[in-house]
Amino acid sequence: MVTMFGMSEIGPWALVDPTVQSSDVVLRMLARNSMSGKLAEDIDSSVRTIIENAYQIAKNHIRNNREAMDKLVDVLLEKETLTGDEFRAILSEFTDVPVEKLQRTSVRETINA
Repeated sequence: MVTMFGMSEIGPWALVDPTVQSSDVVLRMLARNSMSGKLAEDIDSSVRTIIENAYQIAKNHIRNNREAMDKLVDVLLEKETLTGDEFRAILSEFTDVPVEKLQRTSVRETINA
């Protein structure tokens, strides 16, 4: 995101040559060595910031929806897999889920299905 699409405060430009965008570790290391140390630090800092922000958002979602998460865990421990409709049915007990295309079944029926 940072080096390919310029999605950071570094600037709105790609920082890596598209011909070097490879899964080959050696090529990526060579590309990184062609940039200044300061730019490499800025890239690392931007990536770290994005990861830390995403981690905080994920933790907040889990904390704010703990009851729903616990219910899903309990059902998954019993049933192991859920369909999308079953997942939405369980979540609908804790939050507003659009009613369209949602077959309302009780959680107990969902578990026993």
